[in-house]
Amino acid sequence: MRAAIRNTEFVVTATQLIGRRGPLLWIVLVAAGVIATTAGCSSKSSSTDTPTTPTATVTSVVVAGTAPNVGLTAQFIATATLSNGTTQTVTSQATWQSSNTSLATVNSAGIVTGVAPGDVDITATFQSVAGRLRVTIVVRTFTLTGHITDGTSGGILPNINIAITSGPRTGASTRTDAAGDYTLSGLESGAITVTASAVSYDTQDKGLTLIADARLDFVMVRARDCAFALSVTSQNVPAAGGTFSVTATSPVACSWTASTSTPWITLGATSGSNPGTISWTAAANTTIAARTGTIRVSWTGGFTDLTITQAAATCTFVLNPEGGSFPAAGGTGSFTVTPSDAGCPWTAASDSSWLTISSGQSGTGPGTVAYAVGAYAGPTGPRIGTIAVSGGGGFRGFPVQQQPPP
Repeated sequence: MRAAIRNTEFVVTATQLIGRRGPLLWIVLVAAGVIATTAGCSSKSSSTDTPTTPTATVTSVVVAGTAPNVGLTAQFIATATLSNGTTQTVTSQATWQSSNTSLATVNSAGIVTGVAPGDVDITATFQSVAGRLRVTIVVRTFTLTGHITDGTSGGILPNINIAITSGPRTGASTRTDAAGDYTLSGLESGAITVTASAVSYDTQDKGLTLIADARLDFVMVRARDCAFALSVTSQNVPAAGGTFSVTATSPVACSWTASTSTPWITLGATSGSNPGTISWTAAANTTIAARTGTIRVSWTGGFTDLTITQAAATCTFVLNPEGGSFPAAGGTGSFTVTPSDAGCPWTAASDSSWLTISSGQSGTGPGTVAYAVGAYAGPTGPRIGTIAVSGGGGFRGFPVQQQPPP
């Protein structure tokens, strides 16, 4: 509406000027009115449009961090630069990757762990844009020092063995000098156990995580005397043998060894520490004599013995033939006696009056028994008698059967 009013005012003004300026002025004025009208219309149209703000995109990703030494970790940071010029930390949103996991690993939080010496690329990817950083993993070594003293006297202790017993450089060792000091150089970072040991002192273990040069002192405690006692000092076992055990205990922590010179005894474990169980096996005794053996348990400064007594074997007998048979008229016969051991004593005895022993009523070792069978007058059925051979805990019967008259 305002533009229309202005245009009317323009026409009135132009009409007033025509008479004064002529046709040329008229043309100029008309053109100016058109421009004014167009400008008014354009202003009205643009006032109704809605402006659009473009979305910012990731243009680059930068990875930052300091390479950890072998065995240690370090936090890496990923920063994204956007198309609008701003930056954003995207460490937790990025996808992390190591170009060589045998040298270094990286987790989803950007924490890098040094595995072995070498050059490796650590990459962070965010919204398909990757950034990487090449780092060098190195092995940094440290020095461990310390001082060793006696817990009782407070004096210095030279010649104490100091060793790395777990962790990097396991097996590295040294000894304290005349001033009771030690130095272990070239140690890698990480959790280690340091052990101090010496004769007549309790062994001590101390742990620490080595991330720089460190000092570790020890106060050594004198070991109490080692003296093992056995649960039994003598033991009886049967002739059949078997497996048995004895327990060795000491009031202090110390080691033992077991040994035997007895050929029929076989040991299980031959060494151990307090407390210890010593197992052993006794072979079967096939002789008729009881026998004894010994197991010795030793330690630094002493020993104790276990005495084992095994029972004698029982005598057994083989008879040949194993029995006899006679008619009613009777007769004579014999059989040999072979015992399981040449030292087995034996006797022969009949349980029937009609069955008598002529010779060989007793003996030791192999022998022969002769016997006689009297006549059998009946009444009916056969009769049976037995000659018993016994001795050394064993027994064997020799049966004799006699038929009645026809």
